Amino acid sequence: DNHFYYVYPLSAAEYYSSGNPEDRERAELAISLGLVHYDEKEEVLFDNWGVGWKVNPNGVWPIIHPLAERKAWEGFRPPDHRVEGLFAHVREELSQKRQHFYVVGLQHISLFERAWTLIGYENFMEKILTEIDLIEWLLDLVTEYNLGLAQRFVELGVDAVRTGDDYGCQLGLQVSPDLWRRLFKPRLAQVWKVYHDHGIVVMHHSCGDVEPIISDMLEIGLQVLHPIQPHAMSLEKLADAYGETLTFHGGIDTQHVLPFGSPEEVKREVERCVKILGRRGRYIIAPSQEIMNEVPLENIVALVEAIKEYRKRF
Repeated sequence: DNHFYYVYPLSAAEYYSSGNPEDRERAELAISLGLVHYDEKEEVLFDNWGVGWKVNPNGVWPIIHPLAERKAWEGFRPPDHRVEGLFAHVREELSQKRQHFYVVGLQHISLFERAWTLIGYENFMEKILTEIDLIEWLLDLVTEYNLGLAQRFVELGVDAVRTGDDYGCQLGLQVSPDLWRRLFKPRLAQVWKVYHDHGIVVMHHSCGDVEPIISDMLEIGLQVLHPIQPHAMSLEKLADAYGETLTFHGGIDTQHVLPFGSPEEVKREVERCVKILGRRGRYIIAPSQEIMNEVPLENIVALVEAIKEYRKRF
């Protein structure tokens, strides 16, 4: 069973390519309220920051960056986090959902990803080396919005919030640990403090190898790390180093075992993750990424059956 119920602001255009009918309904509501704008001809969805997301059945990707040109920076301000309809879709249903689910607010595209979607990835990476003061100014604007959004999640009464930025690649961080500590750590700390001050659990999503900064994230309040990619980080090393203080969410191999293994291999992979990541009980059993189209149905069935079996061993 899925015990999480995720809520996110209607302006979060990155969720609207989902085949989930609930997400489609939310997209239509967001458009009707003017929180996002859809260019039907170009199949581009614009979020409340002005970033244009190309929509297709397999996902979305930012292709229009409103601050790509330097002249656009002048006078730029973040969107209004207080806009009335931002959570219009969840207020009524939360009272019922929280009786049966652990309610998690999604604050993805948080800081790094929001900044680079505004100016373009290559542009961002160049400017952290050539004009880092400008990047810090931009990150401060994003943090200003994130702090306001954090207060909105507090008002909703969520149980946890999962922030999200893909700091890692398959073989390491996208920026050096020192740069991460300068640019992102103090700003994340501000947002996470809001949640801790109100007893809200802090979760964070970051793909890839983020092991070099896990201690830093723990220092500023991280409690749950997602999605724990087993081909980017050693599960054994993570469990040994952080298993007493950090809850792991994910870990089941979606790069090789789920798409290309047999059902028996899938079950063994679930058992392996439970034994390693769950040996101290601080483990939320889940795949290390979304289950993609190439995963055979029988492997999905095997995954669900194995999770139901092995979760009893905690």
